[in-house]
Amino acid sequence: MKQHSTPIIIKDNQVQSFEKVALNSSLYDENWIQNLCFKNSALLPIDEIEPTFGGMIPICRELSTESGYIDLIYLNESGFITIGECKLWRNPEARRKVVGQVLDYAKDLSKWDFTKFETECIKSRKGNKTSLFKILLEFYPEIDEATFIDNVQNNLKKGRFLLVIIGDGIRENMEELATYIHRNGNLNFTLSLIEIPIYKNPNGDEIIVTPRILAKTKEIERIIYRISENEMENGLTDTLKPTEGKSISEKVFYERLEATIGKEKTNQLQEFINKLSAELNIITKLGRGKRLSLNLKSPNDTYNFASIQENGEVWFYGIVYKTNEIGEKQIGIDYLKNLATTIKATFDDNYSEWGWCVKRHGKYVNIAEYMNFKEEWIKIISGTLERINKIEENQ
Repeated sequence: MKQHSTPIIIKDNQVQSFEKVALNSSLYDENWIQNLCFKNSALLPIDEIEPTFGGMIPICRELSTESGYIDLIYLNESGFITIGECKLWRNPEARRKVVGQVLDYAKDLSKWDFTKFETECIKSRKGNKTSLFKILLEFYPEIDEATFIDNVQNNLKKGRFLLVIIGDGIRENMEELATYIHRNGNLNFTLSLIEIPIYKNPNGDEIIVTPRILAKTKEIERIIYRISENEMENGLTDTLKPTEGKSISEKVFYERLEATIGKEKTNQLQEFINKLSAELNIITKLGRGKRLSLNLKSPNDTYNFASIQENGEVWFYGIVYKTNEIGEKQIGIDYLKNLATTIKATFDDNYSEWGWCVKRHGKYVNIAEYMNFKEEWIKIISGTLERINKIEENQ
């Protein structure tokens, strides 16, 4: 069972504890949670769940579908749709029904095309905007309308949604209900459970909202059914088991990367990452700025050995800065210099220390070129980790 402590305020060396607010009153009810999340979309830690869905803009509340009304609909500049469902966990029945409910909503939307989705969203929004593009344009003035529409249409067709269930006190058994989605393999969604406990200052009017992610599923790959004429006659089907799923953000990252560097080099990168993981316990983390990026990080998530952008450029964030924190700045410098020598590029320290990197003729080198030196790169990372570990063991 998860245990969470109560927030406190320290002022003039005096400690004041906040009080937990019960979300079952006429003031703090499901509608209050829904309104809070709609007006403050940044409250939800979406970048930690699926970076691809980050930067989302609230579109409408109470979107009408065949299965009922969706509490919240969000959309971002890349056309990714987030479905939010707000529930209070007052009884076991409500907890059991909510997962099935939000999955039904996702299935309904996957049957819609862009025109249907836009029409229903604008109707539910009840504002003065006449298109989804105009809504997003206020926040992202550089987006292209045709590309945006195509992206929304594609995500609807593929069922690529982020499903977020938001509650006041999700219990452990509620998290276990997430396994229910394994029976719904016809959509490419991610499901996340977010708890938003509310605390109030007993000596004032302030409240604190402390959202936390309780559970997150991997994307469920589409299940493909192959039925031959003979199997159909005998009532038999061969179900292809889905491969180990990537998150939607991972899948989108590799799709975009492949469009730039090709399938062969993209496959090489994935094999390289698998080897790094197996041999050195290197972990990968997706990030989102102006574009998706894949970060290769040390086992303790402290040292970033590369940040691969979706266009193939390889950036570097903080390796020198972080090794300087343990008193050995030269370890980070040597890592970048050795890598630069290997790929016949140069060590670039023209900007802030955090951004020291490897470039060639002032430009970042593409990951496709790094893949010609996979073994050498692994040795450089391995040697760097050994030096870091020795320093940390002696501290």
